[in-house]
Amino acid sequence: MEGHLSGNLVIVGEDAKQRFHDSRGYGVPQNGNKIALDPIEAAHLLLRGDLDTVDGMDFTQFISKQKSNFSSHFSTYIDLRFRGFHLTPVGDSNDSHLKHIDFTVYERGTKPPGGIIKYNLRVIRERSTIIANELGGCVLAIVDEEGELTYLNTTEINPIGKMKFSPPLSEGILLKDNVLLKNSDPSLHESGFFGQHIPNTSHIQLSLVEAAYLSNCGVLSVNGNVIDQGRTIEGNLFDHRLLVYTTLRKLGLVPKTGFKFGFDFRVYQDFNTTTEALHSEYLVKIVENEHTFSTKELSINVRLAVGVRKRTLFAIVDGSNNIRWILVERVTP
Repeated sequence: MEGHLSGNLVIVGEDAKQRFHDSRGYGVPQNGNKIALDPIEAAHLLLRGDLDTVDGMDFTQFISKQKSNFSSHFSTYIDLRFRGFHLTPVGDSNDSHLKHIDFTVYERGTKPPGGIIKYNLRVIRERSTIIANELGGCVLAIVDEEGELTYLNTTEINPIGKMKFSPPLSEGILLKDNVLLKNSDPSLHESGFFGQHIPNTSHIQLSLVEAAYLSNCGVLSVNGNVIDQGRTIEGNLFDHRLLVYTTLRKLGLVPKTGFKFGFDFRVYQDFNTTTEALHSEYLVKIVENEHTFSTKELSINVRLAVGVRKRTLFAIVDGSNNIRWILVERVTP
């Protein structure tokens, strides 16, 4: 059976509709029994021997004529086909939700048209980059230099916790990069998980972002401007951290420093007391919506979180105090 190029598609006649589309989900039906194949689908059928040639070209000749990104897309296609999935190339789409999507992947046992969509898939190569505001609602198929694939699911979520705590009134002394509370109410740390106790004293040491939050809540008075001090040390990052910290607290979550993990915060969904502290759920990293991720940066952050039994959550901030929460996790299709 032969295929023939028509623009960017490959047209196949004879019994192609019944043989390839109806039974195995390849291509789009045309007049009669013809189907139109994306070059990826045509290459796969050539590789399998279901197509003999496309305008006289065998498999190697055909793929050598394709675009530079064809290899990574084809590697992804054959990997998912081997895993038992039907998938269709998206191509150029006017749908904003599919702007950066390369394949629609269907649940096993279903196929186009009318199949149950499992993933919207975007293919990127190991040395490619991706903008933060393009994350969410898709799975990234990252193809490394040896052709192996790593799949990362990026999902926009609305995190929520169970923490309910009204901080007591406190007074603090502003130091260089923290705030000291003398003879403070112990419940601030033990029940609210603010700051750290200085051993063998009743003093609590707050980070600047914790102190700024409590000051904004009207429960902490300090002999200086905590926010100005934070901006002096961290610049714009302090405002982003304060915004994210405040939002997490409002959502009933408990953020603490994530420094030892290489993140901005570690976050607890629930918290009773320091004597019954639960395992933190998320590691949160703050990025601006125009931040450019390398694939290695994404992979490292996900691996670090998995290694300490946590989940990677990016807080993507814009210039209007809006936050998109993007959960990034490795998946095995």
